[in-house]
Amino acid sequence: MATTGRNRSEGWTHAKVDGHVNEVEFGKELFSDPVMISEIIAVSGINAPKESPTVRVDGNKHVTSIFGDSTVSKVDLQLHWSSGEYINISLKKSDAGQVWLISVPRFFSTVEHHLGRSLDSDVKSGISLFIGGKNLSDCMSLYEAALEADTKNIPKIANQEIHQKRLVALSIKDHYPDIWNATIDFFNSNIELITSLSFSMGLAKSKEDSAQVVVYNNASAGANVFNIHEIVAFAHESVIVTPIDSGPMNGGSTLLLPTGFLQMHHPQGDNQLQFHHQYKKISSL
Repeated sequence: MATTGRNRSEGWTHAKVDGHVNEVEFGKELFSDPVMISEIIAVSGINAPKESPTVRVDGNKHVTSIFGDSTVSKVDLQLHWSSGEYINISLKKSDAGQVWLISVPRFFSTVEHHLGRSLDSDVKSGISLFIGGKNLSDCMSLYEAALEADTKNIPKIANQEIHQKRLVALSIKDHYPDIWNATIDFFNSNIELITSLSFSMGLAKSKEDSAQVVVYNNASAGANVFNIHEIVAFAHESVIVTPIDSGPMNGGSTLLLPTGFLQMHHPQGDNQLQFHHQYKKISSL
């Protein structure tokens, strides 16, 4: 990155960010790279002041959620001007990886909050069956009936479903087509909201805690700064041409999304929705 004679002790602030070395290092480089700053400003679309901004690292910052409790902001860095303008940046250190991890009940409540209505029962059943774990409590009879049939007809898939305590797409499509179709319709119809939640808002209540641009600081080639509003619009346009469907592996253990994919993830605790980003898809916008 280009260097300037600017005093690095001026305008460089960062929060306590244990485990966020990438954000800190990129923030230091960004502070002395007016070319990259100009690119971020141009992509963001804001009318930035002529003065140089300060660079703040806010990775792992806890903010107020839409439910009144605490959540981690999607913002890793911020360009900030003394006049109050700012650009919030989500930094991706790899070309693919997790962009949003959330429990099933929290996901339902979040979507319902933004839509202003309750989700259809078939949609809740479909997502609960696909993610599984404790989320099967309201549809255990559906899971057990499908699993019994899968054990006889597709034992390899059934073994996976037992191990992960969930149903894959192939099984849900076969046994409960109405539930599967409603679930897929939900993702296609709400892909803009889901993409915005994944990349920009998360559960943050304030717009000031939402990311505006994504920067792939280790992208091997091509553009590495993307306006999140354009990513959301790209996702909407993509599902019109190529609707969301399950992936081809393991009976459909993932949903293929315009910006990546969704899979079940089992960290410490219970099965959760894990949304992944993929630079190769996003860069095509």
